[in-house]
Amino acid sequence: MPSPTHAGGDDAEPTMLALLNGRPDHFWMEAFASEVDDFKSQHRLRDMRLDTRGVVVCGTVSQLRSLTTELRNFVHRVSRISLQRRVMERLTLGGVSGATAAENTAARHDVDLVAHMPAIAAILEEVSRSTGMRFATLARVSDTRWTACAVYDTIDFGLRAGEDLALETTICNEIREHGHTVVFNHASTHPRFANHPTPALYGFEAYISVPIYMADGRFFGTLCAVDPQPRELDQATVQILERFARAIGLELDRAELLSVQDDDDLDDASSVTAV
Repeated sequence: MPSPTHAGGDDAEPTMLALLNGRPDHFWMEAFASEVDDFKSQHRLRDMRLDTRGVVVCGTVSQLRSLTTELRNFVHRVSRISLQRRVMERLTLGGVSGATAAENTAARHDVDLVAHMPAIAAILEEVSRSTGMRFATLARVSDTRWTACAVYDTIDFGLRAGEDLALETTICNEIREHGHTVVFNHASTHPRFANHPTPALYGFEAYISVPIYMADGRFFGTLCAVDPQPRELDQATVQILERFARAIGLELDRAELLSVQDDDDLDDASSVTAV
């Protein structure tokens, strides 16, 4: 993302260019179109558009010099929205598949289950306070789908309960496979995650994600927190989140048991009515 430059002759208005990794697809262009007017209005820019190189921003020199972080966050936000749209289209097109329909039903069930667990909101807020990270989520992660079940967000990350991310773009998918906590304080300087695509795609530097297991050993998902700024997480903080993850697993078991009992009671009531 270069410093403000002049696009043409001496009288040309200063411009800033945010280079993209590749040519944006129609999902990215649609997301850009839905977000660009608000960004232009918020920062009082004369123009903002896509061209073959990336996002071109036109404004005064003082505006552009103070815009680097906001423009980077805007690009990350558009990328997140485009991914969500891609996921939703894939789910819609795959709706006729029995396996996809079953997965959709299971995801909705788990999101609803978490929504009726009042302790989760307090846990996510405490996760944010303990880590200093301003976005925290409880995610359901299967072998085909990543779904946010609950969210605590003070940075407008753009993800709500019930919404999906593309599974293959998440570190949680890797955690589903190896089953270990992943934590880093500063992605840009980390020996492994400096070159990992996920922090760059979603625009975060600090990250922690802890696996959540049910009593029968089944992997449910992850307890995650991220922040665009570096953070310093010590082992004591990591252990706090791991205890929260174990507590959530136990609570999910209790909620699931109550849900099954309620379904059985409804079946019994229906039988009595039928008689």
